[in-house]
Amino acid sequence: MKPTIGKQRLTKVMLGATVLVAAMALSGCGGGDLYVDTPPFDIHVAVGGQPLTGVILTPGPLQRVSMRAGQSIVLNANEPVTWSLNVGGTTVSGPGVTVYYGGVAITLTELTASRVAIDTGIGYPLAAPLFITLVATSTYDFAQVATIQVLLTP
Repeated sequence: MKPTIGKQRLTKVMLGATVLVAAMALSGCGGGDLYVDTPPFDIHVAVGGQPLTGVILTPGPLQRVSMRAGQSIVLNANEPVTWSLNVGGTTVSGPGVTVYYGGVAITLTELTASRVAIDTGIGYPLAAPLFITLVATSTYDFAQVATIQVLLTP
């Protein structure tokens, strides 16, 4: 005896409901192990070749470091980061690029994937302090961003 159209429809509805319940049940399991909470990176700073003791920069709000124009600063993150430099409101990019701002020659050099150097040179004393900004973005977690404002003093 052949099933009637009503029984065929009921069978399809029951099969659909079973698949739906199974999908809902399975969606709640697993997946938790795929998320790895990475700790924030930190950045150590050296000015004029001397490490700044007690100064460790981390992702989060704007942080400030100062140095005299004519000195160099090296920032060393403990993981690979993408560095960007902003001078006078303009992002500067390119290996070994030098820009002139307010009488200061500013050269950005990426030493490694986690380490960058900024060399500054002056031809005459600064009339007023200048700011440049470095941004370090983690290559492991793009939400971790450290923004460092460097004050160049006369």
